Amino acid sequence: MGNTGEAYLAIVKDTASKSRSSKAETLRLAISYLNNAIEASRKIKQLDNIIEFSQYLSDAYLLAGDYKNSLISYKQYSTMNDSVYSSTNDFRIKQTEHQHDLELKDRDLKLARLAVAKNQNEKIFLVAGIALLLLVIIIVLRNSNIQKKTNQLLTKEKKRSDDLLLNILPEEVADELKETGAAAAKYFDNVTVMFTDFVDFTKAGEKMAPQQLVDELHACFVAFDEIIRRHNIEKIKTVGDAYLAVSGLPIADPEHASNMINAALDISAFMKNRKKLLGGNTFEVRIGIHSGNVVAGIVGLIKFAYDIWGDTVNTAARMEEHGEAGKVNISQTTYELVKDSFNCTYRGEITAKNKGKLQMYFVAEK
Repeated sequence: MGNTGEAYLAIVKDTASKSRSSKAETLRLAISYLNNAIEASRKIKQLDNIIEFSQYLSDAYLLAGDYKNSLISYKQYSTMNDSVYSSTNDFRIKQTEHQHDLELKDRDLKLARLAVAKNQNEKIFLVAGIALLLLVIIIVLRNSNIQKKTNQLLTKEKKRSDDLLLNILPEEVADELKETGAAAAKYFDNVTVMFTDFVDFTKAGEKMAPQQLVDELHACFVAFDEIIRRHNIEKIKTVGDAYLAVSGLPIADPEHASNMINAALDISAFMKNRKKLLGGNTFEVRIGIHSGNVVAGIVGLIKFAYDIWGDTVNTAARMEEHGEAGKVNISQTTYELVKDSFNCTYRGEITAKNKGKLQMYFVAEK
């Protein structure tokens, strides 16, 4: 998700159910923008633009699970695309014939008038030629301005649609969907997964008004989004007050573990500073990290989502569960990847649910 502009920063405004609802809204908006663009093109008879955006609209309906409208839009695209060539040739032939007829009539008229009053007719044709030239210039300029404004509108609408899709999927996955109409699940061998969770979130929420709670979650997650973007990390989702991200996909990155730990330390520092400023009106955060392999892909047709699966994800969740507020807890696997770059404190073997004893380390602050 090449890039048509700086990707719109994902803003999580509510709990998990509202997060999923916002994804459907983005597709609804994309469909609305494309329909508006097609309607604008029809008004100015820009057939090429109608064909192009009918194809985009078919793709958008497909992603939304509206197969009926997707098929209707695709048939419209196919029919117009097949007919445009023959229609254009017919128009050119008729235009040539018409122009030839006009030229013959004009010649006959000139000969007749020259026979009666040569000097007078020369003046008339001179004035008529100038007037015709001015009219052509005016029409060309007006059509040029209309075309320019239309192209700007269509470009703007297309960018909005692309940005909405990029807000749901990684750029590479979004590109694959637009090109092929589907995105295959993929296996990634070397990635690092991070879970964050707010400590005693329920108790903290009891002290806040509902809107204040949502606003604070929003402020924290927006900051997390900005931090992981700086470190070339892919956000996967939020579930309640938990935040899941992965480094090293969809494009492989040999620095996936180091990038993730740097991001985790920045998140930890951000929350500590915010705690100093807001006290009980914000939260403390636990962070857990583990490295390994995952499978990533798109699930569902309605409110679809890009997600990751595998034991690496489960182990990262256990790292978070057995961490401490304000600290970054990493597994033995991740430690082996970053031990030469970060100062870590060995915590020993800790029993984790369904995982047995796991060696864990705290990463020292910067």
